[in-house]
Amino acid sequence: MHVAVAASVCSGYVHPVADVPEPIIPVEERSRAPELDDLHDASPEPGGSVTDASRSRLVVPLRRREAEGPPAAPRGPLSGLGGSAGAPLSSGLEGPAARPLPPRAHAGVHLTPRMTAIFGSLFGLATVTSIIALLIQVVPPRNERALIAGAALSNQASTPENTDAAKAQPQKRKREPIPGPWRLSELAKDPSVQILSGTIDRQSFVAALASKDVPKAQTYRIMKAFEGTRKFDKCGRKDKFFVALDRATKKVRAFEFEVSPLEVYQAREDQTGLLVGTRLDMKVAEAEVTGAFYVGKDLVAAYQFGGLEDGIIDTIDDALGGRISSEAFEEGSTVRVIAVEETALGLFARYKKIVALEYRPADPAEKPIRVYAFHGQEARGYWDDRGKQPYSGGWRMPCPGAPVTSHFNPKRKHPVLKKVMPHNGTDFGAPMGTPVYSAYKGTVDWVGPAGPSGNLVTIMHPNGIQTGYAHLSRFAPSIKIGMKIGVHQLVGYVGSTGRSTGPHLHFSAKKDGKFFDALTLQMDGERVLPPMDRAAFLEAKAELDRRLDAIPLPEPPPEKPAPAPVAAPSPAASAAPAAEGAPEAPQAPQPAGDPAAIQPSGSVEATGDDDDEGGGIPIPAPLLKDLPMGPSSATPIAGPGKKAPSAPAPEAPPDDPDEDAEAH
Repeated sequence: MHVAVAASVCSGYVHPVADVPEPIIPVEERSRAPELDDLHDASPEPGGSVTDASRSRLVVPLRRREAEGPPAAPRGPLSGLGGSAGAPLSSGLEGPAARPLPPRAHAGVHLTPRMTAIFGSLFGLATVTSIIALLIQVVPPRNERALIAGAALSNQASTPENTDAAKAQPQKRKREPIPGPWRLSELAKDPSVQILSGTIDRQSFVAALASKDVPKAQTYRIMKAFEGTRKFDKCGRKDKFFVALDRATKKVRAFEFEVSPLEVYQAREDQTGLLVGTRLDMKVAEAEVTGAFYVGKDLVAAYQFGGLEDGIIDTIDDALGGRISSEAFEEGSTVRVIAVEETALGLFARYKKIVALEYRPADPAEKPIRVYAFHGQEARGYWDDRGKQPYSGGWRMPCPGAPVTSHFNPKRKHPVLKKVMPHNGTDFGAPMGTPVYSAYKGTVDWVGPAGPSGNLVTIMHPNGIQTGYAHLSRFAPSIKIGMKIGVHQLVGYVGSTGRSTGPHLHFSAKKDGKFFDALTLQMDGERVLPPMDRAAFLEAKAELDRRLDAIPLPEPPPEKPAPAPVAAPSPAASAAPAAEGAPEAPQAPQPAGDPAAIQPSGSVEATGDDDDEGGGIPIPAPLLKDLPMGPSSATPIAGPGKKAPSAPAPEAPPDDPDEDAEAH
């Protein structure tokens, strides 16, 4: 007996196959292979056996039933044509062509409406997130350098020449010399004339010429020639002089005195042999110039690469006026400047002043500093974008924004010892690790541990003023003894080293060896623009901002090529010094920022049992005149198994018996 339909199971799905005979299982195997229809249609006899009608049916192999799974409820348009729930589905057609529908695979898991809504919401969120991620990748980040460069070139014609000029790095301005007056240097071709030159330095005019073997009578002859034109009783240390002296008679043929390339005085013999003095016409001219440079390790090379001349740094420092100084410029920062230069005979002489200046720190999160030259009815000098300028001096707070927790008080009563003990400094409360900056420019004269003061930095400033920064947790990486330091330059970080009850900065100030209140230095003091000049200042500022924004931000200069490697010496050559008993080279120095690296043997350490810096042990505040040189990053440290240098170990600054501070 053949059936009209056979099923083929492949990968869990039932494919109909026409006219494939079903395998017939004998009746004897009914108990091991029950019929599929019996599971649905046949009802068992009371004795537990099936009917005779069911025994004559074909049975489906067990392995097929396992593959197909239990039959599912009929679905689709024909699902309503069947009779009872247990009756086989019929299409209504009779005859041999009628074929039963093959059993369907398992219908799967059904979701409730609530679960459908939850999965729909999650799918929607995933879709929105994917779209946002694609937009982030498609939209490029804001390139400020490109925007500024585009603004600078927007007013220029888009020609190939301008495009190439924008890509090229700025170079020094081309200058054409202008013919000038006769100069003494032309007498150098005359073999009968001897040219002498020198600088005034710290000498008087007469002594300076006498040091060059100029007869005193000839010196007075020169001074007589300049009567009514120039006096020589007050000369600058850098003033230069040139003398053309006759070799035979030792008589002055010509003389020049140069204060600067812009100011030159000359005396020359006339036809009667009389010296006549005058000031030369150097054809001085002024012009505005713009430029920018990227601050690198070599500041001089940086501004020269930006097309600026020597002298720009001093002019920038004058304009900043203590807000910050060039010594504190960070590597990676940029400077844009509009300046007025003066030329003599067509060649650069000096920068006269800054018109506008921008310093942009390396950290993009920090606000750029902009300064403008403005002269109004009452306002004079350089003003920032807030219309303020520092007081003369430009002293800055060492820990900006930190509150004062203990003031300078020479008659302070100690809270623990209950006796009068002076507090010769100012305490600033700040969290551990807060940056500490130099209050003013000067020279570092101590970096290292200093007993109760902990990690201490002292700086000597002009006019005999010395500042101290105590209890630091660590030092700035590059700071060392003898280095020049600028205004608002990093010296270390707030800590609680030494005799201290908590993190704070103990800031002290001395003048000529005596303590004074550091707050009297008017640190961060500012003048406000007079009201009558505010409108004019805002108008001038807007114009200068536009001009500064038009200057393209500079790119880093190209790195210098690495020097060619030096050939290693031969073994015989390297062994020669050892045979001669040559001294061994010192070990590499350790950085000054590491307190362990700068701790010298024999240096003073805190000896108290507690951490109260006000426990009667003084804090050192050394003077420059009696300060022993402390350890620095240049101090060689002996390695294991090697002898230390024979020089005596530096000692920490001596303690001051009057100094005491208390942490708050």
